[in-house]
Amino acid sequence: MSGGNSILGEARRHHRKQVNDVLRRPGMYGRDETAERLVLEAMAAVNGSLSRWWAECDGLRERRAFTATGVRGAYCDVLPAGALRDATASMYAGIAHRCGWLDLDRALSKAEYRQLMADLDGWVAQDRTLSEVIETFGAPSLWIGGTNSFYSKTFAYTTADPDDHLICLHLWNTIANVAPDARLRGVHPEPVVLAVRHRPGDFSGSFSFTPEGLRRRPTRDQQSPLRPSF
Repeated sequence: MSGGNSILGEARRHHRKQVNDVLRRPGMYGRDETAERLVLEAMAAVNGSLSRWWAECDGLRERRAFTATGVRGAYCDVLPAGALRDATASMYAGIAHRCGWLDLDRALSKAEYRQLMADLDGWVAQDRTLSEVIETFGAPSLWIGGTNSFYSKTFAYTTADPDDHLICLHLWNTIANVAPDARLRGVHPEPVVLAVRHRPGDFSGSFSFTPEGLRRRPTRDQQSPLRPSF
């Protein structure tokens, strides 16, 4: 029996590491969210939590955070193409946190979390950069995406309490169109905040937008989840 428990424990540790690796660098595992769904379901299976996982998936649909093309499809109404991959992963990171599988890089105190929630609406009334996010709120609990300043990423903040949902700041940048012989540069010197997902309930009502986020929000003819991601 002890040998069986040891094997099960090793399997749980392995799958937990896979979950956390995928959620931090989702773009390395494909363009869509298949990797998140596979590793989270495998984690649920070895943890005896498949019913919980299925309930979480149902919850995404009930909140209209999951369409025929997944969470990515829901985000197509909210963010430009280049920001979709990491934003999509943040929704699955929320499930991992609620299930106790997410390893945080930094856990906020309850007081810090309440203050962040209280400040966000006013804070996003003007455009904000990645540097301002770090200066104001500190390092994120979870950094989703790479560190290259030319590209988008998502910062998630939460406490160690699984009942406290993730507050997700979606940051965007992309390579600017320049002459062939010119040096590469971003549209912005560093990523800028477009939207913050911080309210529970219906997906479409869970966001606050910066002015740049409103400018960059896709128009109806840009909302296909199959559009290019550049």
